[in-house]
Amino acid sequence: MYLVIVLTFLFYPNRMNHYCIIILWLSPSVLSAQSTVDSLNQALKTNLENPEKAYTLDELSYQWFYDDLDSSLFYGKMAFKEFSKLDDPKGLSQAATSVAIAYHYMNNWDSAEFYHKQALTIRKENELDRVASSLNNLGVMFMDQEDYEEATNYYIQAMEVRQQSNDTIGVALTKTNLGLIFKKQGNYNKALDYYNDAIASLEKNKQYRYLEVAFLNMGAIYNTLEKYDSAALYNNRLRILAQKNSSKRNLAKSYVNLANSYQGLGLLDSSLYYATLGLEFFESRNDTLNIANALLSIAQNQLESKNFERAISSSKKLEELNNFIGNKEMAIENKLILANAYAALNDYENAYIWLENSFYQKDSFLTKSLNETISDLTFKYETEQKEREISELKIANQDAIIAEQQAANQRNLLLFLAGFLILAAILLFVLLRTKAKSNTLIAKSLNEKETLLKEIHHRVKNNLQVISSLLSLQSRFIEDESAQALVNEGQNRVKSMALIHQKLYQKDNLMGVEALDYIQNLTNTLQSAYGINSDKVKVSYDIDNLILDVDTMIPIGLILNELISNSFKHAFPSGEGSMQIEFKENQHKLLLTVTDNGVGHTTDINELDSFGMRMIKSLSRKLEATIDFNFSKGTKASLTIESYKLYN
Repeated sequence: MYLVIVLTFLFYPNRMNHYCIIILWLSPSVLSAQSTVDSLNQALKTNLENPEKAYTLDELSYQWFYDDLDSSLFYGKMAFKEFSKLDDPKGLSQAATSVAIAYHYMNNWDSAEFYHKQALTIRKENELDRVASSLNNLGVMFMDQEDYEEATNYYIQAMEVRQQSNDTIGVALTKTNLGLIFKKQGNYNKALDYYNDAIASLEKNKQYRYLEVAFLNMGAIYNTLEKYDSAALYNNRLRILAQKNSSKRNLAKSYVNLANSYQGLGLLDSSLYYATLGLEFFESRNDTLNIANALLSIAQNQLESKNFERAISSSKKLEELNNFIGNKEMAIENKLILANAYAALNDYENAYIWLENSFYQKDSFLTKSLNETISDLTFKYETEQKEREISELKIANQDAIIAEQQAANQRNLLLFLAGFLILAAILLFVLLRTKAKSNTLIAKSLNEKETLLKEIHHRVKNNLQVISSLLSLQSRFIEDESAQALVNEGQNRVKSMALIHQKLYQKDNLMGVEALDYIQNLTNTLQSAYGINSDKVKVSYDIDNLILDVDTMIPIGLILNELISNSFKHAFPSGEGSMQIEFKENQHKLLLTVTDNGVGHTTDINELDSFGMRMIKSLSRKLEATIDFNFSKGTKASLTIESYKLYN
């Protein structure tokens, strides 16, 4: 059974309260939270002077948030522009957060990150008591993009700030967010521990509005664990609390969660009723992600109700919507619903197509295993087709023989016709039996691969992310700077490999990695890791349109990681300079060059015995490559690779 897991829970707080629910904090406004849009617009017509005008615009951004994100963004940007003219950092950070939240709900991640970081910078300089809320908001944004490592990093920073200031409510809310990370990674017991701690603290401090998010996630976890009675209990607690607090979006989310709980309990009519209520609300708000969650619940309900045509229709709507959202987990579940629906209608060709599409979402660790499974299904399908063609040819040949016999002898024709009918009946029986067995095997394979797919996805997807996170957490407790640097270098090496698997996961081609896209992302990651200002250290690229297989790209990525890291650490003591990365194919060889205009190197490179240099030499031997260094103008490292594999 496919269950909707609620991934995003964003709420504006009461404007007069310094805390915010899971997830986003907004500063208090000078206007009353009860002011209507009409009265605020009327106030603007009176030619208000700043700062009243700026705060009025920001309040309009808040008021429009629940009904019209475009209007919310419009007024938020106007407020940011007005605050930029004033010496009011508190108002400016508030307006930046309003704009960031609107962009967040529109899935415009780059703009949301830009304005969240604007707010964080302002608060670090002027509002230390608001720093934790901006850190938390960035954690939410990265979590919704499924970058759990970066999200955890920001949540931990927010937790540390709140613990230092004895902010018990803020700590409880951050625990709610960390619980969501554990839920997404499949560590449900740990997630439940965090949620129970948060609920106890929030109830003790009578923060009932913030309990909505904890109830929402508890219900979702119990749905995932198939403990539907407990799930229904928490989802109904959320429904009652959200109605009391007039939290319309959380109320709609409780409907979708309840739909999944009742579906698990076999109450399909109730499930469809609540899922439809949730869908109607989210469609009225153009909330694309939650529209998708509701459609997924409805499609699964229709599949289990044996309304296969409707299930296909709902799933195709979701497929079109998810092309914009890009939620991989949802895409896999939806494709499997389509595969099962088509299989139930005996349309095994389409069932196979959707099953194959779902396999393309998987991590490259399992590419070989998945390809073997698909090949097995392909063989069975093509065998069935060939057997059908052979039987049709046999029937055609027998018809020709009958025609010739008829002209010669009527009696022989009748005898032959009787024999042919018997043979045809036998052939038909064999064909039907063979097809029935083949259909049963394909249907069974669909179910088995569905279970395998979910289990594989859960275990593989986070392996390298967990390793990197563990290294990051471990480095926080290492006091020796040289040891800490070694751990950080190890983390960067893990990230360089993880980035390759991420690129494979995000592309249709699971066997090859686009060199330009990978190298640019790796360089940007290392720039961020070493605190390099991209405006002062310019990086240029001259890279052919190459797609390399994993066994070639991993050692190249590790070598690049060492060369680029070395330049960022040592080449630019003044903080300014330039770097050029070239990667080309010429005469059946790959030429990789990393050049910087930094201070260069005075030691003979052959005398160096660092771990990084030993790794470069070892990986070069694997690639049958020669490496050369030139220090006449900065540092130039050239690698000529003879053993490699390209994909077209």
